[in-house]
Amino acid sequence: MTTKRHDVRIWLSLEERYQLDLEAERLGMSRSALIRERALAYNSGAVHLDFHGYSRALSKAAQTVSGIPRTQLEAIVASVINSICHAETTDSVPAASAHPD
Repeated sequence: MTTKRHDVRIWLSLEERYQLDLEAERLGMSRSALIRERALAYNSGAVHLDFHGYSRALSKAAQTVSGIPRTQLEAIVASVINSICHAETTDSVPAASAHPD
């Protein structure tokens, strides 16, 4: 069964459109599908994270701490991401990091 789609217009700068085109191409989907997926995921409270986002988080963690084997660091980063992605909307999030500056 095919769902009838309706036209919705949005205004983007050339740079925003270019960024959406690059992301859609990288993910193998149309720009419309990407926008639809992101808009609906946002409304559902879902967190969007792909391999590149995970890789960036892991690299940032590796730059932040030293002396932890990469396999352990991967487990820590994955655990934190899973906790964030599966958190109930009623969970409270700490306002500040426990790490002193």
